[in-house]
Amino acid sequence: MRRKEFEVTESELCESFLKEKNDGVLTFAGADGWPKAVPLNYVFHGGAIYFHGSKQGEKMAGLAANPRAEFVVYQAHAFIPSYFSDPYLACPATVFFRSVRARGNVEQVTDAAEKASALQALMTVMQPEGRHAPIDAADAKYSASLKGVAVLRLDPIDIAGKFKFGQNLSDKRRDQVVGGLSERGLPEDEDAIKRIRDSALKCPMRDN
Repeated sequence: MRRKEFEVTESELCESFLKEKNDGVLTFAGADGWPKAVPLNYVFHGGAIYFHGSKQGEKMAGLAANPRAEFVVYQAHAFIPSYFSDPYLACPATVFFRSVRARGNVEQVTDAAEKASALQALMTVMQPEGRHAPIDAADAKYSASLKGVAVLRLDPIDIAGKFKFGQNLSDKRRDQVVGGLSERGLPEDEDAIKRIRDSALKCPMRDN
């Protein structure tokens, strides 16, 4: 059963997460009829998801036959051991995470200026220190590369998010989880605690 309290309805939160990350999984119908899932780097730019690759291969063949696809971005923030809140049962063990799914049609970009803009946006995310000539369709040194690479754009028709940080827990169990994370002290636990507390303010639960 899908937990309503984990669903993210604010589009700006989903888009912020997409802008924050740079790798995800593209799923589509393969040319052979089997579902395909391809991990890839991407950039969320101008309200669309851009990625690049070879002009040949199963991804290009599958999307040419059926452009409908779903793109998934996921980040696990913290594993929550069962013993944080129950000394006997394994059932409370879980993972706190964020995920966003975007569905839409994928189109191959042919305009050189749009290609350059998308690839430059990707470079800005992946190589923020710069140290390269800006990718510009008007730069003759980039013309051959822009012609040789495939740039694809997924225009989302639906974006859905799921952020799980203990919104379903009672105040008592939430405090136990926060105490366990504080004691464990892994590098990501401090951030997880902050997200748990922020989520508690938006979705308070009573003790039980």
